[in-house]
Amino acid sequence: MRSSLVLRALPLAAALAIGVSASGCEDLDRFSTRRDDAYCGAITLGSAFRTGLSPRVQMRLELDASKLDGAESPGTLWTFEAATEGRPERRLLDGAPLRPIAPLAHDPLSRIEMGDGRERNAIYAVSPSDPEAESMLAFLSLRTDGGVEVRLVRAGTAEAAPPEGRRSLFGIFSLVRREGRCGF
Repeated sequence: MRSSLVLRALPLAAALAIGVSASGCEDLDRFSTRRDDAYCGAITLGSAFRTGLSPRVQMRLELDASKLDGAESPGTLWTFEAATEGRPERRLLDGAPLRPIAPLAHDPLSRIEMGDGRERNAIYAVSPSDPEAESMLAFLSLRTDGGVEVRLVRAGTAEAAPPEGRRSLFGIFSLVRREGRCGF
């Protein structure tokens, strides 16, 4: 009788173990930043991975991973490009909230897979600091190594010589957690 009880309890124990391990896979709180740190990094230098952005652009991300699937913004983005002789300091994004796109919550695109090494991917809208510029999409990837990738994408316009805020834009930023505010 005791062995039959054990045999009946095994499927229940296995189901509980699977449930516990599956819920642990989505525990992304370790990606949340604190008040004294942020994710910092630079744009990928290869021109195939960069359009409309200088190779000197840096990014900062503050993130609350518990809000990744909610209606509230899970984070904020900043970019910084140091001044040169011909151009003043530039901030494409200046405290831009990651804005959830409500219909994506019910679409498979909200769980897009972007290859090995990424635990979770999400898509958000972001608005540039220039109110005349077109909004962009930010593809956020939480990586298995603890870092974060952010891809900024703006389709741009088909005009021959569009203003800067309406030009095509693409860039991949590889970010790692650092103390402080990334120097900007």
